[in-house]
Amino acid sequence: MSGTRTLVHLLSVAMLLLWGGVLLYFYISGRLVNYLPPDGIFRPMVLISGIGLAVLGLFNLLTMGAEDPGCEGHDHGHDNHDHKDCGHDHSHKHGACDHDHGHEHKHEHGAACDHDHVHDENCGHDHSHDEHKDCGHDHAKKAGGCGHDHGHTHDHGHAHSHEGHAHGILDESSWPGRIAVLLILAAPLSWAALSSPDRYSPNAIVNKGLYDPNYTDTSRAEQFSLQNKPKTVAKVVDTPPVASASLPPANVTTTPPPGVNAASAAMADGAKKVNEKDLPKPAQASKSYGSFTLEDLKAQVPQSKDGNFILEVPELYYTGGDVEVQKVITGQMVETVAQILPEKVNNPDGHRLRIFRMLVQCCAADARPYSVPVDFGKKAPEFKDMTWVKVTGKMNYKKEGDQTVPIIEATKVEETTAPENAMIY
Repeated sequence: MSGTRTLVHLLSVAMLLLWGGVLLYFYISGRLVNYLPPDGIFRPMVLISGIGLAVLGLFNLLTMGAEDPGCEGHDHGHDNHDHKDCGHDHSHKHGACDHDHGHEHKHEHGAACDHDHVHDENCGHDHSHDEHKDCGHDHAKKAGGCGHDHGHTHDHGHAHSHEGHAHGILDESSWPGRIAVLLILAAPLSWAALSSPDRYSPNAIVNKGLYDPNYTDTSRAEQFSLQNKPKTVAKVVDTPPVASASLPPANVTTTPPPGVNAASAAMADGAKKVNEKDLPKPAQASKSYGSFTLEDLKAQVPQSKDGNFILEVPELYYTGGDVEVQKVITGQMVETVAQILPEKVNNPDGHRLRIFRMLVQCCAADARPYSVPVDFGKKAPEFKDMTWVKVTGKMNYKKEGDQTVPIIEATKVEETTAPENAMIY
């Protein structure tokens, strides 16, 4: 194998090892959890693909010097060809005698080269090999010992592994072309693996519809509706500690925000069920999915030591479209962990922030934010965009535009650590 072909072969091996290595890196490092859901075949396929590419690259490296399979057993030395059955046309032009011999050789190449040349009758000269001295050409090419030059070109009908044969785009291209191909294959992948973030930016989340929620949407309601949860006795959960001394006192409202009616306050203590007439009137326009009681809520939603119902943001989101759940959960103390961004809709007094979680259907590319507003009843505290917080407050509902909006009326907000899975699957 020539030096050029060896280098091209090694570059091809390097590309296979690079692609396989990146896939294995994402799997082993754990970064994959930010891109693909744990269920299904996606994560195992990344591992299998990475191993496959790495094995293929190593195989190509170890077999780099192997003979091409199509040429096995061929002797390409022209001195040793037996021309008896090769079917070549040995017509040759003699340089000095300035004529075309155009004759057909009827060869039987043996050690003594006792062969019979059948010549054209009209050529007008004697082709006896002893007399070829005067024609000025050299018959020195050996063909089984006959001592003359047949001047022929062999086409054996099979591909030899000589330099210049095409074995892919790297072989066929010039060096500028090869460099361009290598950059296309290697540069974007390497850059993405080393520098791409494992999370969405605030702008990306806004562009995915953060401020345009549809609380009547039912696309994932079967998964997150409180009425579809199994009715088992929920356990009291000791929620993880939050970051200490991370917020100034202004970040906490210690008294219930204005607007929570007496029925809601009583409901917070479990004294009685809220009547539909006690709900904010706009909430009555929501759809009912069937009966739902406080006992159902307690049976299927865990509570903290303080009695707060621990819910995910998508579960709170889907209560905006279920009037039966609203009747039970209005005024109840809830607790959730989410990321936070400023509120840019229905917030003329600056009393609100918006919390959200990213929900993934298939992979991170199709993730979308599920969000609810948090109302502080006064000037909202400042948080760095995308900060993870634990929010505690009372649930309420308001008619805004043509939707019934679930709102957490905050009593406490604290910075906290991100959950193990930043995405909800």
